Amino acid sequence: MANDKTDISRLNDSDMEAALARQPVLLLPIGAVESHGDHLPAGTDNTLAARLVEELVKAIGDDTPVLRLPVLPFGQVWSLAEAPGSFGVSNATVTNAIVEIAQSAAQKGIRTVVVVNAHLGNANAIRDAQRILREEGITLANFFYPGADAVIDEVREKRQAHGSYMHACEIETSYMLHLAPDAVEMDKAIANYPEFPEDFATVAYRWTDFSQSPVLGDARAATAEKGEKILSAVLANMAKQVALLYDRQSSSNS
Repeated sequence: MANDKTDISRLNDSDMEAALARQPVLLLPIGAVESHGDHLPAGTDNTLAARLVEELVKAIGDDTPVLRLPVLPFGQVWSLAEAPGSFGVSNATVTNAIVEIAQSAAQKGIRTVVVVNAHLGNANAIRDAQRILREEGITLANFFYPGADAVIDEVREKRQAHGSYMHACEIETSYMLHLAPDAVEMDKAIANYPEFPEDFATVAYRWTDFSQSPVLGDARAATAEKGEKILSAVLANMAKQVALLYDRQSSSNS
């Protein structure tokens, strides 16, 4: 993004001082390094998190001041820890990293942080961070594709592999085809519908215990058009919520 004054990694001290004076909302993209089959790279979640934040900045425009951090690239990947492309850290490590980043931001006057999360496995760690930071007067919001479900129901052509999980499938592959098409090898996309253990809802299983592939669903049905339609709704939802968070912050400071 040319002349982007929201990307902290590109700002000098004077730029930062000017940005901080506007009391911005801080955007923290977070992903994971995790196997996504042969058609998607192990860094898929990081790519999605980074691109989503870039697009979110565009959707927000100039009305709401924001700053964005680089992607926090490692997440909790226990379920696919034994897959070849997975390199994870613990929930505690993810939580501590988020908390310490937010605390560092608070030292500079930023007390509203938005995590843009592209990896479901980080959910518990982010929730723990939210609770810790709330006690310190820091607001941590967690965005995990908000507003996507209704549009997914409209565009989905193939059934889900599981009611609670989708991975490297029609939907996630569509996200990548829209945001990072050069990273997708559709000629290697597959359909995979493993038989989940009967007690899957009550016992912890690694997905490699019952599936030879990390794909859950039919990646062959993915299209960039589906990804664009879903993510347009997601970005509009996120932009609205960031504006609300900023307004609430401004009201509390006045």
